[in-house]
Amino acid sequence: MTNANTEAALPYPNCIVIYTDGSCQPNPGPGGFAAILYRLINGEVVVPMEQTGGAVATTNNQMELGAAIAALKQIKRDEPLPIFVRSDSKYLVDGWNQWLPRWIAKGWRKGDGKPVENPGLWREIIRLCDGLNVTFEWVRGHAGDPMNEEADRLASEERDKWVRKHAQELFGSAA
Repeated sequence: MTNANTEAALPYPNCIVIYTDGSCQPNPGPGGFAAILYRLINGEVVVPMEQTGGAVATTNNQMELGAAIAALKQIKRDEPLPIFVRSDSKYLVDGWNQWLPRWIAKGWRKGDGKPVENPGLWREIIRLCDGLNVTFEWVRGHAGDPMNEEADRLASEERDKWVRKHAQELFGSAA
């Protein structure tokens, strides 16, 4: 895979790219997340890695944040390469790029005075990005970007595992 396999152009031949996705059905309910990480060196992929996980009781937004957290945990704290987190989640991308400074300035409250949802997850993303050159980019979901489609597929598979686990918890071996 080279950057020709991604819909969005990469600004650097040497960087780390992370595609994330979260899935929950129903929302809230059982959910899964996936992250695909790869390092580009001279425009060629080296060290591809997948991270998946989920929960029996969660939300889609928690899974979107969870995917970013799982991926960022794989990055060494002294990583010199720029990192691009690509997600079809406006919640994740706009949260990082636009809303987070205001939330923090207002004591983790939104513009309407209500508490921010998932502050612990947001704090973890902040911690994991500290000292790194991380850019969050939005990509259109289900628009043919192969890596976004793969992250979606993996997140859906993971969600389905947690749906089955939830059913087994509710109904035992009859599920």
